[in-house]
Amino acid sequence: MIALTRTETESILTLCLMASFADGEKHEREGRQIRNIADSLASEELDVAALCQEVLLNKPDTAVIAARLENPKARLLAYEMAVCVCDADEVRNEPERAFLKELSRALSLPAATAESADSASAAITNVAITPWSSAEPEETNAMILRYAIVGGALELLPQTMATLAIVPLQTKMVYRLSKKHGFELDQKSVAEFMAAVGLGLASQVFESFARRLSRGIGKNVGGRIGGQIGDAAGGVAMSFASTYALGHLARLFYEGGRSLSIASLKSTYLPLLEDGKALAQKYSAEIARQSQQFQNADISTLMKGVP
Repeated sequence: MIALTRTETESILTLCLMASFADGEKHEREGRQIRNIADSLASEELDVAALCQEVLLNKPDTAVIAARLENPKARLLAYEMAVCVCDADEVRNEPERAFLKELSRALSLPAATAESADSASAAITNVAITPWSSAEPEETNAMILRYAIVGGALELLPQTMATLAIVPLQTKMVYRLSKKHGFELDQKSVAEFMAAVGLGLASQVFESFARRLSRGIGKNVGGRIGGQIGDAAGGVAMSFASTYALGHLARLFYEGGRSLSIASLKSTYLPLLEDGKALAQKYSAEIARQSQQFQNADISTLMKGVP
């Protein structure tokens, strides 16, 4: 747990934005999603849109931003969050590696500390996706609901890397649904399907972090078991809802032989997302219980246990 000042919060989010745009090959769609997220999170307390504009137009110096973080825990949090954003969309490329190396140096992190964060991220993002067994008795709707509950539970955990784990969780779910209906996909194909409805991987991780921090200025950053999660704008409700909506969209898409257009996917996804937001409160007790079971767990090991 760590209490952040406004300056620390703004600095950490700035570094996350810099990480999200460090990839010179990032598709414009991903960048547009991040800008839209920044606009939606702008508030009187913390203007994320202004931070986004500052990063895009003025390209702040990494060392200058890092110097504003005097608390060692805040510096580590900044690095972990930047790692998660860079690693969300597949293996980090050379510009991302260079940015993280520069950031680690600017934050004066011990080499072992940075390597630990890197290893934890790699262990989560490289979790294998599991084929669907034809003998498996689990009903599709129940499986989607289970994944949504796990997604919400991950958002309640205090570990920084728990937010990153939501991406491979959703990837595994979509892969299993496609496999069930006879389609052989790789992780890149799943990522493209998710991006088609506006779930860019790096932007999704950034959004989750931004919501955590923008709600927690001057408060402890971490999970609150048993807290109010019914707010549709909250991170828990959004993680549950996006996983729920993505699962049902994938079910419809692959049941229909992948015949839905991108426009149809987008128009179908939004009502499903609203359904998921409404259901988040209904399943709040299950989400809280699941999160309790995950407390103090190694996230990468935990992810391997989610079939």
